[in-house]
Amino acid sequence: MVFTRTPLGDPAADAARFLRRIALALLFIVTPVAEAASHGLIYALFPIGAVILIIAGLLAEMTAAPRRFVAAFMNPIAIAALFLVFWAALSLIWTAFPGEATARLARTLMTAGIALLAIVALPERTKISNIYLLPIGVGLTAAVTFGLSLFGPEWFHIGPNPDQLLAQRCVLSLSILMWPAIGAAALRERFIMATALATLVAAATLAAFIQVGLAAFMVAAVVYVVAMTNPIGMARFMAIVCAVLLLCAPIFVASLLPASHLLHVQLGGPWAVFANLTIHEWPRFITGHGLDAVEHAIEIGLLPHNAPQSLIFTLWYELGIVGVFGFAVLLIAVLRAVADMPPYAAPAFLASLTAGLVIAFSGAETTQLWWMTLNAIGAIALAILIQAHPRSRRPLAPTFAEDDEDEHLVEIYQGPDF
Repeated sequence: MVFTRTPLGDPAADAARFLRRIALALLFIVTPVAEAASHGLIYALFPIGAVILIIAGLLAEMTAAPRRFVAAFMNPIAIAALFLVFWAALSLIWTAFPGEATARLARTLMTAGIALLAIVALPERTKISNIYLLPIGVGLTAAVTFGLSLFGPEWFHIGPNPDQLLAQRCVLSLSILMWPAIGAAALRERFIMATALATLVAAATLAAFIQVGLAAFMVAAVVYVVAMTNPIGMARFMAIVCAVLLLCAPIFVASLLPASHLLHVQLGGPWAVFANLTIHEWPRFITGHGLDAVEHAIEIGLLPHNAPQSLIFTLWYELGIVGVFGFAVLLIAVLRAVADMPPYAAPAFLASLTAGLVIAFSGAETTQLWWMTLNAIGAIALAILIQAHPRSRRPLAPTFAEDDEDEHLVEIYQGPDF
């Protein structure tokens, strides 16, 4: 009889799996739940979790890491993103707030760079159990948000600035993270769990009654349902709509002024500010006023307090038509990548992207660092979902005829010759 020693496995690979599970628990469970209690915990938890992911990737695939990092920049998405970063950095020359703009650009690049390194450090084939941590975190966050919205203290859902409220941050976090969570549940064919998770998030959003969160939830839900049958067609439709909204926004708002005069209706609010700037200061929309100009221009009175703060106006006012065109190209490149995604991941990707765009286009302050950090966590979740693989079904055990089965058992019990 020959005795074989049980293999001990690769210690580095085992350590990498252990570290990866800790990091994803921090990012997908602890961080979303912490949004209900603190404004600043996300800034500490995200880099810790991302760095642990990077260390785990280096332990598991030390030699492949540089090659995968270089390959991450050899695609249309990376090229479009690098052009947008170049133009934003170039705008520091003519911005009126170079110090603040430089700090904002540095924070944005640091957050995006850490997220990119964490995604590159992920294994090419990830376990479904890794992304399965996200539904747990989303469910806990939705339950906490629902309870605090109905029975919690006033500081959770009442305040002078909606963008600083913990209730709004929780709802917006759920709007982004729920779709990869639902995709993970659907990937394991837990459709009842996916439905329950969507119902819980909808209840939390209604309880907090964050209007931008409700809009993002409803539009993203429609996109998810349509993308389940035709993800490529949905991606093309989104690319056309977003390109038209981005590139034609000044023409649309400028036409509102003569239309309001013809209809004898007074145009006011953010639309009037955008329209007046388009008509009277249109040359500045070629290059823009420079990075970080909108927030500080409102603070010192260069822009009225009711100036729009949506992503569309921010891009036009700060980066001009060059920046808007670069962002549109980047968005189209991202949507074209849907064609290469597995069918179970494309609907979640499109729904999460739709929710983010609805929030950014609606006027919420999406230039804040917490919003960028939240989207970095969402990008890591979507990357794991895309690289995950459905659980393979084990083949049925072979059947034997009675005579063959007897002969097979005899061979087993005879054993080897001594």
